Amino acid sequence: MRNRRIGLLTAVALVLAACGGGDSGARLPSDPETPVLQLRSEGGFTTPEMNVGRGPTYTLLADGRLIYEGPVVLIFPGPLLPNYQVVQLTEDTVDEILSRVDEIGLSGMGSETDDSAASIVADATTDVITYWDEDGIHQYSVYGLGIEPNPTKPATAAALALVNALSEAAFSGDAVEYVGDRVRVISVVASAPPEPGFEDVRAWPLDGDDPGQWAELNLGFTCKVFGPDVIETFRDATQVTQWLHPEETMDAPPFVLLVRPLHPGEPDCPGV
Repeated sequence: MRNRRIGLLTAVALVLAACGGGDSGARLPSDPETPVLQLRSEGGFTTPEMNVGRGPTYTLLADGRLIYEGPVVLIFPGPLLPNYQVVQLTEDTVDEILSRVDEIGLSGMGSETDDSAASIVADATTDVITYWDEDGIHQYSVYGLGIEPNPTKPATAAALALVNALSEAAFSGDAVEYVGDRVRVISVVASAPPEPGFEDVRAWPLDGDDPGQWAELNLGFTCKVFGPDVIETFRDATQVTQWLHPEETMDAPPFVLLVRPLHPGEPDCPGV
């Protein structure tokens, strides 16, 4: 039987060992701010803006905090900022989540993918589960996770159980807004004028900071990371808000901005 103990406030982790020897189980790092586990979705049938702007679904930190995206407001246009929340999990809840990590076998993996559901459905997302330990990064990716309610591959069945455990854990305590210490802003030239009836074109919000000088992504997107104070600048913006060029004398089309706080473990800009 596996015995796992953690101190949620001190984040002192003990090695988890299977009965009879071995130490291949999931471990917790000593730094409470360190990410342990992250789930994100990639690809699928969506717009380039949605794809490049999408963040992790869940991130578990070493001290037992779980960052997740809370309920989405069903209005149009929706808010520009995602509804990121953070909740402190109990030891038992973290134990359950880490037991699912062990069932997947993540600590013994490099990077593996189960794309068997591709024969069932097209244009589904791929769920990427990332686990960090002292040996580095371990990933297990599943195309169309959940399409098969009873996966035959044990690691995929365990991955589905992990997602369900994270979903339940997100609503197991009193959550507060998550802001973090890095805010990613991605810019792209607007491909169409504002939708009639929902026009919202504003002055450039970032003190003349030219998006043409930011890190270049693909498809015309550029990216830059700011501190957490910039969140207030975008608090009342929506998904259809457009922003004029920072050089007011230029006759240039407006920009669309994608703004969200970064989870621990994410790079400043994707692919950069």
